[in-house]
Amino acid sequence: MKGMKKTTGIVFVLVLVAIGIYTFVAVKGETSSEHLQLRMAHGQSGESEIGETIAYLSDLVAEDKSQNLEVDIYASGVLGSEPAMVEMVQAGVLDMAKISAGTLGQFDERYSIFSLPYLFRDQDHYYDAMANSEEVQKLFESTRDKGYIAIGYYANGSRNFYLKEDKPVTDPSVLEGKKIRAMVSSASTEMISLMGGSPVPMSASETYTSLQQGIVDGAENTELALTVDKHEEIVKSYTYTEHQYTPDIYIISTKVWDKLSKEQQDYLKECFVKLNENFVAKYNQMMDEAMEEAESYGVTVYRDIDKSAFIEAVQPMHEAYESKGEAYEVLYQDIQKYGKEDK
Repeated sequence: MKGMKKTTGIVFVLVLVAIGIYTFVAVKGETSSEHLQLRMAHGQSGESEIGETIAYLSDLVAEDKSQNLEVDIYASGVLGSEPAMVEMVQAGVLDMAKISAGTLGQFDERYSIFSLPYLFRDQDHYYDAMANSEEVQKLFESTRDKGYIAIGYYANGSRNFYLKEDKPVTDPSVLEGKKIRAMVSSASTEMISLMGGSPVPMSASETYTSLQQGIVDGAENTELALTVDKHEEIVKSYTYTEHQYTPDIYIISTKVWDKLSKEQQDYLKECFVKLNENFVAKYNQMMDEAMEEAESYGVTVYRDIDKSAFIEAVQPMHEAYESKGEAYEVLYQDIQKYGKEDK
């Protein structure tokens, strides 16, 4: 199956080249004295608040004219699925893309660490580890032989459980016997099973109707699923279990990266840091506003629950990840140390 998906992606890349879509030719010159026009793609709606924060990258890059860099954004998945975008970046047909860590796990299994529930203790642990972990940075740079490296990340928020009934999700017994929408991934289904629920894999677009028709009793996602996807019209409770903080990763083709001067590389990385800082500064306000809207629809919000029973329940996933080998264990332990007071 992986081979088939890979072949399909490469065929798509070759088709793009064959029909002469010259706008995706990444770099017009190899020196910093020439103007470089970079194209970045992502799957978020360009009109959404998230899409607008990503679009800010173009403005940041344009601030220093001496760098001779320009970034054009292709939003809303217009270039295809995330796996297709990764393959285009690998081939050097597309310069950059914002890709979920889950999708990158299909190309390098080490990235599956970000699918582990309770990898991060809380939001501060998440931000601290992503910004400062040397092992995370090594992971970002380790895929050069695969045709891309990561040069930044997008601090997606926490995923939490919500139900059609007004009941706080405080421990696995609450989810027992309940059908919970799961992402179409083995990690998602295993997590929900360990946390007490009965996973029902489906795409995000199917969730509203499934909640409405009683196919599922609840789901887990960020606050925006309530407002943007309108699940607030159906569900009655939202509990901050904060079981996953899963970043999206900005990747760049190594063919493009190697054509940039060191100064341009450093500047581009700096712009991605500023982009994430801008998003983090706005994120909590965006989520607070989303929850205010959800509450106006009658959704009860439960915060500050004791997560210990859930954390204990999912430890088999942590142990399985570490057991994959030394590289996995070192990455895991380095991230964990940022959640300790004496790090």
